[in-house]
Amino acid sequence: MDVNKQTKLTFKGVDILNVNFKAISPREGEVKIDIKCDTKVFYPSDHKNLFKIVMDIELKDIRFFEISVTAVGTFELDSELDENLRKIFVNSNAPAIMFPYIRSFISTLTANLGSVVGTLVIPTQFFKGELEVIKE
Repeated sequence: MDVNKQTKLTFKGVDILNVNFKAISPREGEVKIDIKCDTKVFYPSDHKNLFKIVMDIELKDIRFFEISVTAVGTFELDSELDENLRKIFVNSNAPAIMFPYIRSFISTLTANLGSVVGTLVIPTQFFKGELEVIKE
């Protein structure tokens, strides 16, 4: 790789594929939210430099509500990379770029649900480790 050339990671956007909301009972007092974020990667065989991040997020307070969101972010690298550099872009950078869009979506959704949940602002997530690869 040329030292003067900077690799470009392009974020093509995020698509919200599935949203589930279940109200269990009216919210009373403080909400204690359990958050799960399962992130995987998919490499389409027809586009060598394209990859997709699939993020499943679950938020719940078993007393009051459950929310789940599935989103797919599409990314493209502008050049061939060695495997180590590619892994950094795929496993850390791409999920970190995509997550704020989902975070904003969840805040907007919960703000519009009225007093059932109240506006949720979920904390920033840090992504480390290797993502599971989804096979075609």
